[in-house]
Amino acid sequence: MRQSSVFSVLIVATILSTSTQALAGAWTQKKGGYYLKIAGGYLNSKDDIDAGGSRVQKAGLGELRDVNYSIYLEYGLMDRLTLVASAPYKRMKDTRTFVTGKAFEKRSGFGDLEMRLRWQGIQKSYVASLAFGGKLPMWYDKDLGTRVPLSSTEVDLDGRLLLGKSLHPFPGYLTGEFGYRYRGGTFSNEMFYGAEAGVTMGKFLVKGFISGIHTFGECVTTAEVGLIGDQNVLKISPGLIYNLSPKLEIGLDLIRVASGCNTGAGNTLLLGFAYKR
Repeated sequence: MRQSSVFSVLIVATILSTSTQALAGAWTQKKGGYYLKIAGGYLNSKDDIDAGGSRVQKAGLGELRDVNYSIYLEYGLMDRLTLVASAPYKRMKDTRTFVTGKAFEKRSGFGDLEMRLRWQGIQKSYVASLAFGGKLPMWYDKDLGTRVPLSSTEVDLDGRLLLGKSLHPFPGYLTGEFGYRYRGGTFSNEMFYGAEAGVTMGKFLVKGFISGIHTFGECVTTAEVGLIGDQNVLKISPGLIYNLSPKLEIGLDLIRVASGCNTGAGNTLLLGFAYKR
C-alpha cells in the first residue's frame, strides 16, 4: 500500500468513525499489512452507577440512547512497528420525564481521534510490546451543561505495556495490557487494563474480554452521574467472530458495564466487519 493510500484510509477513519471497546493485542502487523474494522454500536440505558458503586435510576427518570459508528485501523509501518488509529461518530439522545412533560437533548458528531504507535520488542514464546499515543478531540463545544458530551474536549496522552501468547498447538491465545493515561484539563489521571482470551473453532473465534479504568481522583457524589469525569469502570465483553474468507470477517460483541463509580450502566451491542491483509 502506497503512503498516499495510508493517509486516505486515515482521513476516511476520522470522517466516518467511532472508537470501539476492543483490545488491539500485543502483536504488530507486518510491513505493509493492515487490519481495518468498521463497526456500529447501540446502547439504551436508564441506569447509572453512583459514587458509591450502586446501580441507580438516572436522574429525572432519564433514558440515554447512544448509536455510534466506528473505524479502527492497524497499519504496519515496519515489521515490528504498527500505527493504530480509531475515531468516532456518535448520535446521542437524553430523555427526561417531568411533571410538566418530557425534555429531550440530542447531539451528533465526532468524538476523540485516537492514534498511537505500537512497537513489538520481544518475540519469543510470548510477545511484548510498548505503545504510546493519545486522544485528540474532534468536538470542541464547551457547553458544560450538556448531558450528552461527545468527548472531554481535552487532549489525553497514554502509554501501555502489552503482552500476548499463542497457545499453539491448541487453537487459542491470551493477550493483555496495562497502561497510564495523563488527562488534560481538570480531569484526574487514570490507569487502565485489559485482558482477552480466544479460541478458534473452525471458521469461528469465540473470545472473552475484560477491561477497566481506575481514576487517581475521587468519585465525588453529585446531583447526577455524567458521561465524562473522574470515574471507575469495569467492563466485561463476550464476543464471536466468523471468518467469511481469509481476508474478511464479521464480529458481534456484547459490552456490559459490570461495576464502577460515577459512570453510566448498560449493555452495548457492537456489530463489525473487518478486512485484513
